[in-house]
Amino acid sequence: MAKEARLLTTQKSELLPIAQNAGFDPAEFEWVFDDSFEEKRVSTIGAGRPRTVTDILTVSALLHKPSGFYCKFGPNTLVISPGEKQLIQRIYPRDRQLGFREWLTYLRREVRSPDLWNTFRNDAINRLSHTQRANAALAQANKRTAASELQEANADLSRQPPDLTGAVQHSIAALECVAREHCGDHATFGKLLERYPDLFTRPLDIGIDKIWGFASEMGRHLREGRTPKEEEAELLVGLATACCTYLARKIESGDAHRA
Repeated sequence: MAKEARLLTTQKSELLPIAQNAGFDPAEFEWVFDDSFEEKRVSTIGAGRPRTVTDILTVSALLHKPSGFYCKFGPNTLVISPGEKQLIQRIYPRDRQLGFREWLTYLRREVRSPDLWNTFRNDAINRLSHTQRANAALAQANKRTAASELQEANADLSRQPPDLTGAVQHSIAALECVAREHCGDHATFGKLLERYPDLFTRPLDIGIDKIWGFASEMGRHLREGRTPKEEEAELLVGLATACCTYLARKIESGDAHRA
């Protein structure tokens, strides 16, 4: 049967201002208990040689509810999650409050650091969702080359490190491909905007013309030291995707120019 070793109410209360001073809201925490906590000690009972025994204890544990991390308070040791360099760690502080401060340091590090893997995954999902919608519209309009270029543009963004110039170049190629088919004219996209002023609804055509000029500078007319930033490349790929979808649906509806 586990031995009782839970903290007194006054001992718990001593820890609250430490959590507040570390920048945590006390409402994020909940006191629970663990009735299978193991702690080793040296037994000197009897005339025999000292030996190590393992006590099974019921101890107090402080749970950080948003993350599921915790700190378990044994009489002489603390079991904490997260630890300094591992998920679960047993520490041997000089006193309970020092050990608690150490745990809060590791807890703050983990809960306030960005999850880069999750961020990367969410960005990839968002890009995939936009690309899938564009590809569906391009497929219905039988524009597989443009769809392929958009896929390559998004693949370039997903590389580590991302190929930003490649992403811009593929997005430009996709948009130019769809616009040429829409107009029945093999001029550059910039020329198509001049020749077919109703290619995009006014005054959006003016903004798209400016975007095209910027994209061409970044993706085609390359200059030393003038490469797109990651956020610029993502914006251009997203805009190209939206414009391709718009033109593909115009083609599908039969609203196409012919020279």
